[in-house]
Amino acid sequence: MMNRALAGKRTSFGAWVGKNSTSIMPVAVILVMVFVFQMINPFYLQYQGIVSLLYSMSYFLIVACGLTFVIMMGSFDFSVVSVLKFSALLCVIYIEKIGLWVVPLAMVVSILFGLVNGLIFTKLKVPSFLATLGVSIVIEGIALIMSKGFLRMMENEIFRSLSVTFILGLPSIFFWAIAVVIVCTLVSFLTPFGRRIFAIGANAAAAAHSGINVTKNRIAAFMLSSFLAGFAGILYMAQMGGGSMAIGADMTIPLFASVVAGGTTLSGGVGGPHRTLLGVMIITWMQTGLLMLGIGKDVQVVVFGCIAIIMSIFTTERRKIKIVK
Repeated sequence: MMNRALAGKRTSFGAWVGKNSTSIMPVAVILVMVFVFQMINPFYLQYQGIVSLLYSMSYFLIVACGLTFVIMMGSFDFSVVSVLKFSALLCVIYIEKIGLWVVPLAMVVSILFGLVNGLIFTKLKVPSFLATLGVSIVIEGIALIMSKGFLRMMENEIFRSLSVTFILGLPSIFFWAIAVVIVCTLVSFLTPFGRRIFAIGANAAAAAHSGINVTKNRIAAFMLSSFLAGFAGILYMAQMGGGSMAIGADMTIPLFASVVAGGTTLSGGVGGPHRTLLGVMIITWMQTGLLMLGIGKDVQVVVFGCIAIIMSIFTTERRKIKIVK
């Protein structure tokens, strides 16, 4: 009797672990990773190390949250890094000419890029990965013409305070990022738009038959993705105080890896910004730890690719979530 009871408990525990692996796995990876890096480098979790971790993840997290909406509906957006770069360069180039008006200007232009992505994808029926890749090339070209390839610096302290002001001992950009995660999570699960994005990702044809305007919501998702990429670009420039065409170099692979590592499946219909938070912590904290150990970016890219593959195996749910209208 006792053996049967113990066997039943083990079975129940195993079933619970399997059912919740999408949430357990990222958390377990974070704990193991932090423990290992702390053992290797005692400065990893000291105050300055924590500030470095928060700086490295914050603007990255904002971009990843926007990208999550596009991936949740089963599409791709390869233009987010280019939008971030364009927004950042727009700010540093024109801040002295038009002042803080450059912030809403950068946001509007970023949204327009998202609108173009959405229209090419939905109206011209171009696959999302190809449409956004083409738009990213155009954006890169415009950014190169605009910046002439030079390193640009700024000295506007009011603008820079958006990211580098410390609140409760932590940089303000971190609070911006957390606010974005909270808002995006609420939008995902508590609004009709969020439920429609999940439905489109689960089955676009069924979503259309149920009365959802698939085209409209897809365009809105691309606009939201570009909006957050542009916002991240503004905060990036406020944090760094300068930059060039090298902004965002080698960022695309870690960005997609962070979304996948968090448990948002590339096939759509499963995931959310709350999971992306965990994925970003894995990727950016891993990157910071490797940099502290003097490991180059070439090795980092290989590591991120492996993480994306492994985490996609353990965190991707094998079934589509059920959408209740």
